[in-house]
Amino acid sequence: MPETETQVTASMESPTEYEHLQRKRKETAGTVELAEVVDVWVGESELVCRFQFDWATETIQRRYDLDSDRDIAKVERLCEATGLQFEQASHLEGSLVELEYTGSQWLPRPEVAYTDGEGSAAETFRAEWRLLVDELAQSPAFLRRGIERVRGLSTTQLIIVVILVKKIAIIALLAHLLL
Repeated sequence: MPETETQVTASMESPTEYEHLQRKRKETAGTVELAEVVDVWVGESELVCRFQFDWATETIQRRYDLDSDRDIAKVERLCEATGLQFEQASHLEGSLVELEYTGSQWLPRPEVAYTDGEGSAAETFRAEWRLLVDELAQSPAFLRRGIERVRGLSTTQLIIVVILVKKIAIIALLAHLLL
């Protein structure tokens, strides 16, 4: 028996189909939506956050490896965006966070720069710079050894190092301009 127009309209308005169509409309690259953090679980080696949009029934789950500097930086930025410290990450529950659709997944906006292949070049550079500074701050022996070696150089060796660094900088600049 063929469906009448009212039967087709009624079937199109079911909640799951409506939600599916609404989700498809919102899942375009660059879309930013507000989501609530509905659950935070902190374990020994990972932290799990679940986000909920008011227009969807499914939650979005993000896992962070607490042994990874990059994931710790992601959680730090997420906490900073909500006015919390990293140690207060378990109190994220109930806060509102902007999620950005990257074309394949929803990511909290503060962590986009720390995700491979996402974020602008400037954001990525700043994120990598912060990670490098944090790493250097945790290993002061590395800096002390470098400073001791520079101080141990004779005047002649120091002049040679300066000349070599200048030549390398000039070659790099010329290569950049020519290529």
